[in-house]
Amino acid sequence: MKPLRALRQIVAPAGRHRPRRVEETVPVAVLMRPEEAMVNDLGWCPAEQRETLHAFLRTGGRVCWTCRWKTDHDPLKSASAPGGAE
Repeated sequence: MKPLRALRQIVAPAGRHRPRRVEETVPVAVLMRPEEAMVNDLGWCPAEQRETLHAFLRTGGRVCWTCRWKTDHDPLKSASAPGGAE
């Protein structure tokens, strides 16, 4: 056996010269968390023709929790204007 190879076998046995990759495990609850939903509230669903629970989206629009119908509108603001509604 060559001296250099013997030294390599001591430092990294079985030919493992590179460190093993460690993958980070992400919990399922974090993966399933909605990133764009701001709030849930009642809203008019045009598909069902009645008020149902909706997820209001940060990017604008809302999604009905019953039938999954998406209604588009402008993005919601976190605070109303000082003079009242715009």
